[in-house]
Amino acid sequence: MAFLKTVAVIVFWLLVWEVVTVLVASDIVIVSPRVAFARLYQLAQTVNFWVSIGTSLGRVLLGFVLALGCGVALAALSSRFKIVHALVLPAINVLNAVPIASFTILALMAFHASNLSVFIAFVTVLPIVFHNTKKGIENTDPLLLEMADVFRIPVWKRVLFIYVKTVAPYVVSAASVGIGFAWKSGIAAELIGVVSGTIGANLHNARIFLNTADVFAWTIAIILLSYVMERGFKVVFKEVLKWQSN
Repeated sequence: MAFLKTVAVIVFWLLVWEVVTVLVASDIVIVSPRVAFARLYQLAQTVNFWVSIGTSLGRVLLGFVLALGCGVALAALSSRFKIVHALVLPAINVLNAVPIASFTILALMAFHASNLSVFIAFVTVLPIVFHNTKKGIENTDPLLLEMADVFRIPVWKRVLFIYVKTVAPYVVSAASVGIGFAWKSGIAAELIGVVSGTIGANLHNARIFLNTADVFAWTIAIILLSYVMERGFKVVFKEVLKWQSN
């Protein structure tokens, strides 16, 4: 039943798209779903398509993983040492406030464009992971920590059996949201920086040459990849949580 409902919703919006295409009647502004998906199929037959996807995907995932590791580590240190929290929090707040476009321009001035999507994905996801992880640490049951003190449980056992079990759901939640943000911001950075051999560069070229069919085809590819990535990570995290509960 859920599957049929999803199909019905997709069909509805495809029909809306088709109607808008007929009303606008301009291939430069918008193309029909048939043209967009046909162009996507054509692109999928080329080596450039898969190389661009692999390049963008690898760099975005690298930035995401780095943000995940650093965010958890900084949250743990901030919860343990007040001086670390005082020093780190302003930087995290700045990362939250500064637009992606500004970070992209500054990054292009600082290092090679090939590392752009890694950096942008990193700075986008880091605040999300930091705040969620810190909240999870703060919500750890104080009675469990008191019991650990009474029985003089070693630090590594406290981390493994108390903190990890408590904080894991918060980290999973942050990662589930963060992977989507990493993907979108990374592609946006590639587009602004015109990073060769990436999805963003292909979108830029399509815009320059007014190739609307390519713009829609690459956009569909981005949406599908984002969905697959988010679903994939949710499955992985679900298994992690299941392991934590055992």
